[in-house]
This record gives sequence, C-alpha cells and structure tokens, in this order.
Amino acid sequence: MMEQPNRGRANIVGNGSVGGGAYTSVRIVGEGEVLGALGCDTFTCTGNCTVFGPVRAGLFKQRGDVTVKGEWSGGHLKTLGQLTIEGSVRAAKLDIVGQLTAREFVETDNLKLQGAIEVNGLVNADQADIRLYGPSRVNEIGGGRIHVRLSRLTAMKEWLKPRHSTELSAALIEGDDIHLEHTRADIVRGNRIHIGAGCVIGRVEYSQSLHVARSAKIGEEVQL
Repeated sequence: MMEQPNRGRANIVGNGSVGGGAYTSVRIVGEGEVLGALGCDTFTCTGNCTVFGPVRAGLFKQRGDVTVKGEWSGGHLKTLGQLTIEGSVRAAKLDIVGQLTAREFVETDNLKLQGAIEVNGLVNADQADIRLYGPSRVNEIGGGRIHVRLSRLTAMKEWLKPRHSTELSAALIEGDDIHLEHTRADIVRGNRIHIGAGCVIGRVEYSQSLHVARSAKIGEEVQL
C-alpha cells in the first residue's frame, strides 16, 4: 500500500494529524486525522478520527466515531461507537457494538454485531450473529450460520437513538443454519430455517427444516 513504509509509532493526544504510511502502532485520543493510506499492526482510537485513504490493520480498536475514506482490510476489527467505511470491509473477525456502515461489501469469517448495520452490497460471513438496536439494511447476507435477533444491551443508547422500528431489511438471506427475528426480506434460502417473531418474508426456500412463528408473515414456502 505504501511505497516507503515508516515502521514507527504515531500518537495523537488532543487534536492533530499524522501522515499516511506504515506504522507499528497508531494511537489517537481526542480528534485525529490520518492524511493518506494507512497500514499498521495496531490502531486504537478513543474519540473521533478520519482516515483519508484505505486501511490495513492487524488489530483495529475504536471507541467513538471513525470514518475511513476507502476500504478496510485486516485481522480483528473491534468497535464501540460508529464506524463508516467508504469502501469494502475484509476482516477475519468483526466485533461491533454500535453502528457499522459500509458503502460496498463486508467479508469476514466471524461477524458479531450489537446495534445497527447498513451495507449497500453483500455481507458474507461464515458466522453472523446480529443483535439489532435500530433500523438496519443490507442488500444480501450469505454464509453458514446466520442469526438475527433484538439486542437488549442498554449501553446502546449512548450511540444509537432509533427513530424507526428496529428491524433488518434485505433482498436475500442465504445460509445453512438461519434464525431470524424482526427481519423483512424478499427471499430467505437455506437448509435449516427458523422464521421468528416480527418477520415479514416474501419467499422461503428450505431443504431440510422450516419453523415459522405464529406472528411471522410469509408469502410463499418452497421445499427444495
């Protein structure tokens, strides 16, 4: 990513900025900017930060509000607050408490989210555990185990103040083991499917088993 990496440490306390480059660690406490593409082993931010370029990080931890003007890729992304990625996300593990917004797609082995999510493209995860606190929207979700339910984490009030009903909307949800609550989708397709309370599904396609809660609404059920 960087032509001339600088393997050092960057620290901002208060207000400030650092240039893009490759660092061992980047630490921001307060208001910070990274002026270019960033590569680092660890990134920690307590406060607000904007990165004016793509990010590649082994461990990325934030508490506050962070915007990345490009794609994000790396190992473990851990967020308490609001994270906006103006590109795609590729991570081994995502731990989100708050809101994740990605302009393109999200690809990960393990997604654990409590809060809200908005992704214009596909969310592809081997394991996806989404606990909703606020309205959420994705185009498609694909993976192995996909569970969507309401969050009861009261600390979410610090980051999100839902103005509309708390539900996930998607065009397509496809996986092996699917458990949905408070979800609105055009098509749900999988092997073992549980459609729970608060769901409105246009069409369900299943191969092994289907359980539908009394309060759920399904337009069409098809066994493959």
